[in-house]
Amino acid sequence: MKTDLILVNNDIIDPEELNVHPFNRGHQFGDGVYEIVPVYNGKALHAEMHMENLFNAMVQIKIPGFYMVEEMVDFTRRMIEAAEVTDGLLYTQVTRGIGPYELDFPEQCEPELIMQAVPLEREKLAELRKTGVNLMTVPDERAVKCELNTLFRLPEILARNKARVGKCYDALFVRDEKITEATESAFMVVKDEMLWTYPAKLGSIHANETRQMIKDRLAATLDMQVIEKAFTKEFALGAEEAFLCGPRCEIMPVAKIDRRMIGDGKPGKMTLQLQDALEDYIREETK
Repeated sequence: MKTDLILVNNDIIDPEELNVHPFNRGHQFGDGVYEIVPVYNGKALHAEMHMENLFNAMVQIKIPGFYMVEEMVDFTRRMIEAAEVTDGLLYTQVTRGIGPYELDFPEQCEPELIMQAVPLEREKLAELRKTGVNLMTVPDERAVKCELNTLFRLPEILARNKARVGKCYDALFVRDEKITEATESAFMVVKDEMLWTYPAKLGSIHANETRQMIKDRLAATLDMQVIEKAFTKEFALGAEEAFLCGPRCEIMPVAKIDRRMIGDGKPGKMTLQLQDALEDYIREETK
């Protein structure tokens, strides 16, 4: 994979050629949105769906529709080919562009789109999946509208750092005593042969295509019902299984939360079956 190439608006260039303008509102205010697209076998998985998420987020925060969904999907194809991406991720961000230093929207502002290829060690994820990972809970102090993938990610950065210092794989956010999600992944538990997860409609979790895929497709292959309902840490600790899901970790079993075991502290049967179903689906979609 060539990580020394990026796509800026309509051009693929060396990152050294990019000059970040000091008045770019993404740089100054985090005024923009992002999306992550997984790539398998040289093909983007659900590129159109991901770019629809990105476009809808742009609409929600009133960034002009400078690029349409079809154009951004074409950007993913061009970037995969130019950067020779076989397996990895494509990270895309769109900022409102360059404007005066003020919170008001600029009268005239041209959005800036940047796309880059990101390596991902899926072999390392497979090794972690054999034992499951440990999480620690942290207060969810993020702003509302988490369903929009906005560029301001300081709470996630600080939470991830706290988890790594505590020798945990990731941090799990808790708001009003209810678990919402991890820093980059959705969180689900298996209890009474049903899948439980925080409700997306409450606006406290990010848009997550892997979560949506489990809800819409994969759970049905295992005859599992998905319950979208807020639950506490104690509820999660009383579950038979738990896992994270997202484009960076796929489906990752959780063995412990705050040093307390879930079930027998090993990857659960249903969790591993969901990962197998996901891998089958990916092979079919990217062959």
